[in-house]
Parts: sequence; C-alpha cells; structure tokens
Amino acid sequence: MLPESSVAEALPRLYRRVLDAVEVLERSGGRAEATRLRHAAVKVYSGAWDAKSHRRLEEIANRAELAAEEQERRGGSHAA
Repeated sequence: MLPESSVAEALPRLYRRVLDAVEVLERSGGRAEATRLRHAAVKVYSGAWDAKSHRRLEEIANRAELAAEEQERRGGSHAA
C-alpha cells in the first residue's frame, strides 16, 4: 500500500501518462477509445486520491498506452 504522500505525487504523473497515450491514440484514428479512456481517467482523477485510485489510474494508463501502440501498429496514423 502506498503512503498518501506517494499517491499524491504519483497520480499527476499517471494522469499525464493517460493524456499522452490518449493523444497518440486520437492522432492514429482511435478517437472513440481515446474518449472512453479519457473519461475514465477524469472520473478517477477527480475522486479520492488514495491507493485504489492509484491502481485504477495505472490500469487506465497501461490500457491507453497499449491501445495507442496497437492502433499505430495497425497503421492508423492520421496525423492532425
């Protein structure tokens, strides 16, 4: 379990990871998935900053990064 101070330091970094991956996903044509992941991240980030939120945001960040990689591999580069 992470101390509250560690969670408070980690959540902004995790949220940034989600936003960066979502941007890549959007540019490569995965807008619907990007929107869904962004909304999930906002919901978590707007709630309690605790270990549960940390785990949830990390899961969303990992999913967003994986989705962005998969979308790029499929050749979905529709640069804005």
